[in-house]
Amino acid sequence: MHEQNKDGNTEVTFLPAERTFEVLSAEAAGTGVNGIEKNPAVSYLMGLRAESSRLAMRSFLNNIAKMMGYHDLRTCPWGMLERHHVQAVLTMLTDAGKAPATINNYLAAIKGVAVEAWTLKLISTDTYQHIKLVKSVRGSRIPKGRALAPAEVKKLFFTCESDKSAIGVRDSAILSVLVGCGLRRAEVVSLDFAHYNRHNRSLKVLGKGNKERMAYLPDGAFQRLESWVEEVRSDIPGPLFSRIRRYDDVTSERMTSQAIYHILNSRSVEAGIEKCAPHDLRRTFASSMLENGEDLITVKDAMGHASLATTQKYDFRGDERLRAASKRLDI
Repeated sequence: MHEQNKDGNTEVTFLPAERTFEVLSAEAAGTGVNGIEKNPAVSYLMGLRAESSRLAMRSFLNNIAKMMGYHDLRTCPWGMLERHHVQAVLTMLTDAGKAPATINNYLAAIKGVAVEAWTLKLISTDTYQHIKLVKSVRGSRIPKGRALAPAEVKKLFFTCESDKSAIGVRDSAILSVLVGCGLRRAEVVSLDFAHYNRHNRSLKVLGKGNKERMAYLPDGAFQRLESWVEEVRSDIPGPLFSRIRRYDDVTSERMTSQAIYHILNSRSVEAGIEKCAPHDLRRTFASSMLENGEDLITVKDAMGHASLATTQKYDFRGDERLRAASKRLDI
């Protein structure tokens, strides 16, 4: 089992004695060890394969439990859930000014729990069907996040390359993979050296939904990654990117997703650019490809999206077109 230590690094530990197969199986079934407790929310969360999805849905379900008057998802009696409860939650979220996409994520969490509650025979088929028929909220908001300007990307790399330490070489390679291949930060830290094909300049990426895809490195990204491998890391097996302690002590410890966030945060401050998140580099990748004339399907495949609609949300070219159009107006 992987756990994070206080430094944010991933460590591999054995399951404690109490975390036996029987206990894990009971949790997956939404039951306690003695079989008395049945919690469909726990069962639903364990069925989500992506850690990011589990964290997000856990937060949503804890909030829903509090709206219903309970402490958290473990104390909420989900077996009493009915259609009017769901509608009340949606109304409260709407009144609180939540965006349609956020409200629909809450609805997806509730419906996921309802499926598990029905499977565990905690709610009737009629109740489940009534909840299932609750419609999602319509509407949209301007997407959060941004795509970086080319000058900002150059400043980030200049900052890393001005740092002559092993950390500077590593950070430059990491940012190259983020902005040059559009990888999610969780995908970056899960890469092993074995996933790097130096001959055809590609990375084998395991993305959401347990789906593999190939990511091909642009020249600049390939050169920076080669510098990391040749000058610092070497070609030994293990994580492609690893933790570096003080005094350039390069370890074989896998980095965490949070470490990627901190790296970009500190490098953006050093570069003197507007604050940006790792996912903004993914947005930059998508917008740059579309700006270069690549078709939407190609960009979708490169990003590992299941639908074109998701990829379209990463297209930030419209802002620039609207801004340019407004400047051409003479009033």
